[in-house]
Amino acid sequence: MCKQFFLGIDGGTSYIKASIMDSEFNLLDEEREYVSVYTPFDGASEIDMSDYWKRMCRMTHALKARNPNIWDQIAGVGVTGQGDGLWPVDEDGNPVRNAILWNDTRSRVIDFEGIEGLEEAIKDDCTNAVYAGSVTALLKWMKLYEPENFRRIRWALHCKDWLNFKLTGKIYTDYTDASTSMFNIKTGEYSQRILDVLDLSECRRILPEVVESTRIIGHITREVAELTGIREGTPVIEGAIDVCTVALGTDVMEVGNSCTIIGTTLSNQIILDPETMDQADKRGLLMHNVVPGTYLWILPTLSGASTMDFIKAMLFADTPYPELEEKLKEIPIGCDGLIYHPYICGERAPFKNPFATAGFFGLTQAHSKLHMMRSVFEGLACSFYDCFQAFGGKFNTLYLSGGASVSPFVCQMFSDVIGKPASRIEKKEMGVLGIIRVLQVALGYVKDYSQFPRQKVTVFQPDMDRHAKYMEVFRLFKELQEAMAFYWKKRSQIKF
Repeated sequence: MCKQFFLGIDGGTSYIKASIMDSEFNLLDEEREYVSVYTPFDGASEIDMSDYWKRMCRMTHALKARNPNIWDQIAGVGVTGQGDGLWPVDEDGNPVRNAILWNDTRSRVIDFEGIEGLEEAIKDDCTNAVYAGSVTALLKWMKLYEPENFRRIRWALHCKDWLNFKLTGKIYTDYTDASTSMFNIKTGEYSQRILDVLDLSECRRILPEVVESTRIIGHITREVAELTGIREGTPVIEGAIDVCTVALGTDVMEVGNSCTIIGTTLSNQIILDPETMDQADKRGLLMHNVVPGTYLWILPTLSGASTMDFIKAMLFADTPYPELEEKLKEIPIGCDGLIYHPYICGERAPFKNPFATAGFFGLTQAHSKLHMMRSVFEGLACSFYDCFQAFGGKFNTLYLSGGASVSPFVCQMFSDVIGKPASRIEKKEMGVLGIIRVLQVALGYVKDYSQFPRQKVTVFQPDMDRHAKYMEVFRLFKELQEAMAFYWKKRSQIKF
């Protein structure tokens, strides 16, 4: 029997990746392309959907060219992708407009808290709250501010569903993506009541059918084979949202397992079972998980390593991170009284405020650029700790993944801040690894997820003396967060 290989596609915000792995999850080759994110006005975050698809096609052709001996042995394709947002498609299967992304805050102009009956409907129908960047909020915004485009929408898709549609011509979504917004966690159905309360009743027809992540939704056609280079007839599965596949790829598979993805967002998540989840807690998102019978409670911030990149570009643009981090070790914990809030895109977890802003507090002439840069790292670590405070004592293990987790400096800081051991899996591309695990289950190579062995990890042990110092920093961080709420509100009322 020929050895089998698997193609995983990860549709991210900063870049899109395609990777080939074998049945033992060895990464044989990968291709990535950086993605252009457009900001036509303050709070906007958009991607050209057609360009995104073309980038994916270029990547798969590049992989085919470099791997001619194994390309025809690819057993299947699995797609994972960024969650939330709105990828609207018209009757002819073309984009209605640019995709509006998960970190877009344009819908903050709508007072969702003031809509009569919405809070009660969310509670009664066991759905997640409406938040900036959710498909619910963006559909409402389009109806109010782009009514012509709104009327053209035939399908309201997520990122991976757009790529799946282009690969197979089929329209579906899965339970992980669907459960982020206006979806009854208990019944596994869309909430018509939420749509009615928001005056979006007509939108039920544009929401795709929900299927399991392991469902084979179609096969590569001759036309798509020419566009992508993928062999005609190759099966394509529905796949799942990236936060779930990263968790799966990071060995977060059992109740109480938790992980933090230090990527463009800072996604903090824990697996719950139906007995331990609190459906009334609306901090973050409570979602269906790819592992049957479990749920994922996610507290995804709007800024992760992106806030470090943002400030670094201004202060140390030409200094590589490893070199910079060695210099940051010379700055004491607390940065001599300098605190940083990482809310460059507003915030949605563990609190929701689309008007929140980033900022340095306590800056004096005694501080240097290194003080400022280290305070950014510490501010992100405090945001991580803020989210895990919401989890309480529910987590029993902590894994770190995402682009910034390659840094031992970052991983050690996170471990010190939380005061618990933190494990980092040494393999690359956890999202791709996770979706290929889903693909192997879908194609029958393994019976279920419990059959996957645990992977080798590097464990970062906390220094409790440093933890105590970080707790002093966190108390200031939290007090400033509460004090700034008044400023954020007043600032939002002024047209600059």
